[in-house]
Amino acid sequence: MELRAYWKSIWRHIWLVILIVGVMALYVGYQYYHLRKTPGALTAYRSDVTIQIGLQASPNGATDNIVASEALADALVSSPILSSKEFDTEVSHQIASDMTQIEQRYGPNPDLGDWQNTGAIAGALSSIRAQSLVTVSATWTSEAGAWAITTAVGEVSTTNICTYIGYVVPKSASCTTTADNSQSAVSARVISNATDPARVPGSSVSKQTLLVILLLVALIVGIALAFLVDYLDDRIRDKDDVRQLLQLPVYGEVPRAPTVGRKVSRSAART
Repeated sequence: MELRAYWKSIWRHIWLVILIVGVMALYVGYQYYHLRKTPGALTAYRSDVTIQIGLQASPNGATDNIVASEALADALVSSPILSSKEFDTEVSHQIASDMTQIEQRYGPNPDLGDWQNTGAIAGALSSIRAQSLVTVSATWTSEAGAWAITTAVGEVSTTNICTYIGYVVPKSASCTTTADNSQSAVSARVISNATDPARVPGSSVSKQTLLVILLLVALIVGIALAFLVDYLDDRIRDKDDVRQLLQLPVYGEVPRAPTVGRKVSRSAART
């Protein structure tokens, strides 16, 4: 019986629930439409390239070189090298140089996204280290763009790694080996080429869940307001309200008088 009473309370003010949920649905639909139109918001692509950082062999001992290589790899991961404007500018230029290779793989006019924006490239790169191996990942709005960026990162690192790593290591590193072999040259090589981009959640995928939660909250708020309005409304509408108010049984009911000018059905007239 109480469930029926609750449902009647909601049904009396169902317009209020529909109004609140409807307004929220329009807002959610508008936001979801823009998420669908924004590249990389709901779906992105990720490609990885693995680079080995090290020192060229020297007569000073292999152990020192291993320790120094791990220190250099850690410097590449923990320092802001990958997010620096200089590094990302070289990556962008390298993508332009690789355009023929990219078109051979993805066809003419491939969708590379905003590949000339160095800030966007910096935000797309992340890295992890395992000893002297560094895996750089690029999460991008398009499949071709993710592959192009990781490929360019590998090429830039191989060519100019010593330009960006200027840290002091156990055996001072330089870009070239000195004449007396007292200093070893910093080197980098690509161990694993850029992988085929895999689809990953986009940067704004959490907003999609938030929009669903907003709809549920709107429904709960609408139902709560319907109960509140019904609680504040002290009008008597039917016999159930009388029974609940007086706590007495109802033995008879006077039917509602027909509206003036309204035709009465034959069955009602006979009654």
